[in-house]
Amino acid sequence: YDDSDIAHTLIPQMKGWGAAACTLHGRSRQQRYSRAADWDYIKHCASIAHKSGLPLVGNGDVFSPMEWNSRLEASVTTAMIGRAALIKPWIFTEIKEQRLWDISASERLDLLKTYVSHGLEHWGSDSRGVENTRRFLL
Repeated sequence: YDDSDIAHTLIPQMKGWGAAACTLHGRSRQQRYSRAADWDYIKHCASIAHKSGLPLVGNGDVFSPMEWNSRLEASVTTAMIGRAALIKPWIFTEIKEQRLWDISASERLDLLKTYVSHGLEHWGSDSRGVENTRRFLL
């Protein structure tokens, strides 16, 4: 369905299928990061979801508190943070405090050390665990 939007046709039925909420990304899998997330379409789907009584979570291209705020104006219940959490894990602090946080190099290094420690703890310190940790780090 790379060339056609279909979510708006499915959302009205989801409540009847037992869904408690819906998450919608503004890009298809095939598009990857080749274009911006389509928040106009997410907004359109959010209005349909609202009429159906279904909370809709929008996802795609949220890298700052300003983008977070603008995404919530699309009438979504909330927005999901994905790639930005890997690129700048302090984005949650930025959103909470509604400010850009220009952290120092040593603070960034401390965050990376913590991430690597958690990654190795989660995936293991064998070659596969190291590779998984590295894959999400880079």
